Amino acid sequence: MERQLPARLIRLAPIVLPLLAIAFARAMTFTDWAAANAALAALLFAWIVAESLLLATIAKAEDRKPGLRAMLGAGAAASVVVLVGAAAPVREAIHGMPPLLAAAALTLALFVAWSGALIVHTLSGGASVEEAAAIVLPPKLVRFISAESRIMRLALCGWWRAQDVPAGAQGFSYHRFLLPMIYVFLALQAIELAMVHFLLMQWNATVAWIWFGLGIAGGLWIVGLAQGFRIHPVLLTEHGLRVRSGAMVDLLVPYDAIACIVPSFGAEHVKAADTFDHAMLSWPNAMLELDRELTVRPLLGAEQRVRRIALRIDESAAFLGALEDRVPQLRG
Repeated sequence: MERQLPARLIRLAPIVLPLLAIAFARAMTFTDWAAANAALAALLFAWIVAESLLLATIAKAEDRKPGLRAMLGAGAAASVVVLVGAAAPVREAIHGMPPLLAAAALTLALFVAWSGALIVHTLSGGASVEEAAAIVLPPKLVRFISAESRIMRLALCGWWRAQDVPAGAQGFSYHRFLLPMIYVFLALQAIELAMVHFLLMQWNATVAWIWFGLGIAGGLWIVGLAQGFRIHPVLLTEHGLRVRSGAMVDLLVPYDAIACIVPSFGAEHVKAADTFDHAMLSWPNAMLELDRELTVRPLLGAEQRVRRIALRIDESAAFLGALEDRVPQLRG
């Protein structure tokens, strides 16, 4: 653990240090000195922002050799920060420097044009919007936006959707024990949100409404998760077992990858690093042993290599019986 911590800090440094430098530079534009020396402060602010983002791009690149488009993207991001991020007197000084404005506008235009051409080319090759966006934006950011969008769509529109069980597949629910607990949690969250909002209104209305908005967004996120659990049951399909956990996980387990049904299991099996625990807020009631490793790629979070799958199914006996019917070698 002691060796892992410095390694993690080193990986975070190219992200954290530039942000700290930019935040410090922006804070300095609000000082009296910056207001009295707006032109000099504007040039210093532009230099620090551009230098920080470009050095961060170099540090994060493989072999410290970023491509031209990556450097152009860093320059475009720096242009946006420089044009809108400083205090009013410094920002006015920046807007009064035609060469600086022209350089920022040209950088932004080149990056947008290049990125747009790449997106169009990728989409024309049959890729999804998410795959195309990941070419021009950080993949983790694209996955995060995609995940948030999917959860919010479920929260707002999932109430009218039936369970997603394709033709020829058998669906097995796991939400009946889970949803009541989630809705109780939501009710408690709503009470807490109302109380905190009332208290904050006595101090600062702006902060109170920001807190209220964040609370509503968090509540919708939880509703979206709950709807996903209902809409996306575990499936037995022609090609294998689809282990789904709402909109968060969708793992296809080929039938020939299932070595056996584990008749009994304890905490050491469920909590093992190579076990995917499908159960939430409860204990699993079925476990499958695999004959090879599979990779679980959740909507959010890190990948996991697994050799066992622990499941919580509302009707576990019916599920195991149907699984044995499709995979006769599991019997006995």
